[in-house]
Amino acid sequence: MKRSGPETTVKETEVDQDHFKVIRFYREKMNQQPLHSALRSFNIQDGVRMSGVYEIHRNNEIIYIGGNPYFSNIRDCLNAHFSGNDGLPIGRYLSGPGKRRWRNIAVRWLTCLNPPEIVYFLLEDYQLRNGALPIYNNAPNVQSRDWDCD
Repeated sequence: MKRSGPETTVKETEVDQDHFKVIRFYREKMNQQPLHSALRSFNIQDGVRMSGVYEIHRNNEIIYIGGNPYFSNIRDCLNAHFSGNDGLPIGRYLSGPGKRRWRNIAVRWLTCLNPPEIVYFLLEDYQLRNGALPIYNNAPNVQSRDWDCD
């Protein structure tokens, strides 16, 4: 039988606070990274040939948060998105209707050893602040939003 009482509540609150501290830590780390124009992202230096997480912004709004899978790097992932070779909604947008608007697209990245974990925290932060995930992290819903709008 599970016992509930003040001791259990204190432990849950401490875990929640620790979790939110981690979320805030990674959001602050990501916010410290400079935004680069989409076209410049193709010329990123060797530092981004490492694993990490990245955000794609359109008109200063985050539209996608991603991280590279194992055996790839940030630059390859960004190139796959912008060429449409990723098989994802973000790639279809950036290589289709979004291509003519690349001047409004910017990216930022953070190198790290465990991208899936950091992506989880950044997505959780975005969802807590905005009530939903970034538009291209969601599955397409034709009735809810026009993906080609700026």
